[in-house]
Amino acid sequence: MRWLYDRIDYERVRPGGQSNPFRLERIQSLLRLIGSPQERIPVVHLAGTKGKGSTAAFTESILRAAGYRTGLYTSPHIEVFEERMQVNRTLPTQEQMTTLIREVAETLYLHDDHGGSRLPTFFEIATLLAWRFFDQQNVDIVVLETGLGGRLDCTNVCRPLVTVITTIGLDHTQILGNTLELIAAEKAGILKQGIPVIQGRLPSSADQVVGNRSEDLGCQRLCLGVDFLAMNRRVDDLPQPGIAQVFDLKIHALDVAEPLILGELGIPLRGQHQIDNAALAVMVTQALKNQWDFRITDSDVLKGLSETQWPLRFEVISGTPVTVLDAAHNPDSISALVRTLDEDSWNNRPRVIVFGSSSDKDSETMLSLLCGRCDQLVLTRYTTNPRSMAPDRLAETFARVSQTSVSKSSPTCVHVCEVPADALKLAAELAGLNGLVCVTGSLFLAAEARTLLLPFR
Repeated sequence: MRWLYDRIDYERVRPGGQSNPFRLERIQSLLRLIGSPQERIPVVHLAGTKGKGSTAAFTESILRAAGYRTGLYTSPHIEVFEERMQVNRTLPTQEQMTTLIREVAETLYLHDDHGGSRLPTFFEIATLLAWRFFDQQNVDIVVLETGLGGRLDCTNVCRPLVTVITTIGLDHTQILGNTLELIAAEKAGILKQGIPVIQGRLPSSADQVVGNRSEDLGCQRLCLGVDFLAMNRRVDDLPQPGIAQVFDLKIHALDVAEPLILGELGIPLRGQHQIDNAALAVMVTQALKNQWDFRITDSDVLKGLSETQWPLRFEVISGTPVTVLDAAHNPDSISALVRTLDEDSWNNRPRVIVFGSSSDKDSETMLSLLCGRCDQLVLTRYTTNPRSMAPDRLAETFARVSQTSVSKSSPTCVHVCEVPADALKLAAELAGLNGLVCVTGSLFLAAEARTLLLPFR
C-alpha cells in the first residue's frame, strides 16, 4: 500500500499549470498488459457532478438481487482503499490486495521502457487493480463510476451497455471548465455510439449539450422528468424497518401502449435527490433488461433498492444527540442536504452544523446556503488530506457571506476547532441531548467523523 500511495494522487494534490495531465493513452496501454478486461466485461458507466455514487450503489444492489455477480468501482474510499473495488459488495482481503499490487507492480517494472514518460498515477493504478480483480473474480457486470469528469477520466476506456449522467453543476471548475456547458461536454464524453444514456435532472444549458452529443452518437436518451417520473409517496407506515421513503416510478419511454408504473419502491436513503438517484438506477436495469436481455424482475428491483447500503449520504448515527453524516461538498449537494434537513422529522431539533471544506471547492456559496439553517456552526478541517481549508479562513468567509444573507432566521453562532474530534465534542455539547449534529462540506470530513464516531465496527 505504501508503494501505491507513492504514486501521484490528484485526489490529494490538484494538478497545477496550464497543461492537462489527464490522458487515456496510458491507461489503455496499461490495461493491455493485463489482457484488456475492460473490453470483455460488460459495464454500466456513470458520470455526474453529484449522485453518481448513490446511483451506482442502487444499480449494483438491483443487479446483485437479480443473481448477477457484480463489480463496483467507486472513489474516493471512506476508510480503506479496498472499498473502491468490491465484488458482490465484498472487499478484497488484505492478502488479495497484496497479491494484486505485487502482480501489477511487477508487470509495470517488467514493461517499463525507461523512456522518460510520466509514471502512472494513483488513480490509474487503482483502476488497473480494479479491472484485474474483477477479471480474476469472474464478475458478470461492473458498475463503474468516473473519478473526475468523464471524457478524459481513465474509466472511459470501457465498453458500456448503458451510460448514466446523474447531474451537472459547477464543481472541479479548475479542471473541467467554469461553465455548465464545458462541464457537460466533459461528462458527456462517456457517451458511446448507439449506447443508451439515462439522464437525471440537468440545467437547460447542460441538457442541450448532452442532448446534442446523444443525437450525434445515435444514443437513445431517457430523461428523468420527461421519459420517466419519480413520485414521492407519503405513507404513514413505511413497509419495513430501515426504509426511509417510498416512491412510484412512471415510465413513458418503453415500447408499450400504456406507461409502466412500478409502485411502492422503498429506499433506505433520505431526501428527494435519493429518490431521483434510485429512479435512474431502475431505468438502468430496465435498459439492461429490454436491450440486453438481462433477467431482472420487479421483485429484484424492490429487493435491490430496499437493501442498498451507501454511507455518508445523510447517514444517521443514533445517539444523544443524533448525528447526521453527509458527504455534500458543492453548492448543489449542500442545497439537497438543506432540503432534507428542512423535512418535518428534523425541523424541530436544535441544530448544529459541523462544516469543513477543501480549498479548491466553492466554500463561499456552500456557507451562504447554510446561513440561517442552524443554531450553531462549528468550522473545522479534516486531517486526512492536504487539500483541507483552514477553519479560520472558513470563519472569515462565513462572516462575509452572512452580512449579505437574505435569511430572516436569527444569527448563527460560529465556533472554530482545528481538528474534527474537538469539533464533534463541541457540537454535541452545543446541541444537547435532543439536538441534531450534521457533519458536512466534504466527503473527507464526513469520513473522518464516521471513523471517530464508530471506531469499533
